[in-house]
Amino acid sequence: MWQLSHSTTPDSDKHVAKNLELARKSVAALKARKDLGFFKLPERSDLWTTSENRAREIRKTSHRLAVLGMGGSSLGGRALMQALHKWNKTHEIEFLDNVDADRFWKWLRNTKDLQETHFVIVSKSGNTIETLTMAEFADQHLRASGFKKLSASATVISEFEDNPLMRWAKKEGVAALEIPKDVGGRFSVLTPVGLLPAAYYGLDLSQIREGAAWAFTQDELIARLTAQTLASFEREEWITQFWAYSDGLRDFGLWIQQLWAESLGKASDRTGAKAPRASTPMAATGSSDQHSILQQVMEGARDKFVWFLRVNQSENDTQKIEKTLFDCQTLMNGKSMGQLFGAMATATRDAMAKEGVQSLTLTTDVLNEKSVGALFMLFELVVGSLGEAMNINAFDQPGVELGKKLARGILTGESAAK
Repeated sequence: MWQLSHSTTPDSDKHVAKNLELARKSVAALKARKDLGFFKLPERSDLWTTSENRAREIRKTSHRLAVLGMGGSSLGGRALMQALHKWNKTHEIEFLDNVDADRFWKWLRNTKDLQETHFVIVSKSGNTIETLTMAEFADQHLRASGFKKLSASATVISEFEDNPLMRWAKKEGVAALEIPKDVGGRFSVLTPVGLLPAAYYGLDLSQIREGAAWAFTQDELIARLTAQTLASFEREEWITQFWAYSDGLRDFGLWIQQLWAESLGKASDRTGAKAPRASTPMAATGSSDQHSILQQVMEGARDKFVWFLRVNQSENDTQKIEKTLFDCQTLMNGKSMGQLFGAMATATRDAMAKEGVQSLTLTTDVLNEKSVGALFMLFELVVGSLGEAMNINAFDQPGVELGKKLARGILTGESAAK
């Protein structure tokens, strides 16, 4: 599946070696926790079955799914769809994950077949102001356009608690799927949050589940990735660059940015003391971003640790150039695009190493349901293990609450100081 195929900082490096035992203990401590459910999701058959059954029902009456959700309620599903894109799809998905009024209304007003669109409203808390606002305006537009009200073609995904979204669903008879209480929003891709869109799109949930279950068994791989990261913090590399040599992993980069930043960027540890510093995550795609940010990585401050993600399928195609059109391209005669892609990835990694930029490389043979399911679970376990090693709560996000409070104050006209 996924393997740590290369590292410019081997396990014998003093920074990595001394953190490896801590990392192994952190993996064990994470898995021993009874309050966390994300790594138990492959065992929870009801979530997979209800997602598949509901998707089957929706597909009968629609050809488009419109997912209304913010952050973790959207990013995981988007990343799944992009990684496993179907070029001959019959059912499409639109993710509406920002209250940009211009874009939202252009989409809504220019979608002529809304009667064949099914809306999925995703909010773990059931009171996310952006998500509920999008739902309000979608309902308003549907009614004004002579279509059925929103509740006639909608599914809710939320915690099964008493919250505004669930109360509305119950009142209107809207089908609801559960986000378990012990699974945080940014860890929810393997709940109906990601599984319903995946099943609607025609993906094989059993393979996603099998991949996630595989990742759960990879304690040594999780520990080595955790140790490498802790070592990078000791080297004061405060940017962790996730550089995917696969177009299918562009949105995965956005997903890992949220998972990493919200989980590890904390002011206090679990004792109330100042938390250890964690890096800032950044996503890049090769080879396109070699033409945008590589200069900064190569000649800027030595404060970056790079994770390369490579997919053999993208580098091993057999279609080759028979005769080049351009005189500067003779080196490509008899070569494939995949060979060029692989050469770029290897050369970039090696050039960084020569300039003192440390990196590791994770490789898989192919992007499919199994490998993508494994990748999601693998990163969740690494981030959770880092939280244990750093003695922080990796499963809350207190830093985002103030902004929400101030926004509500602006809308109600109340003093920001209250």
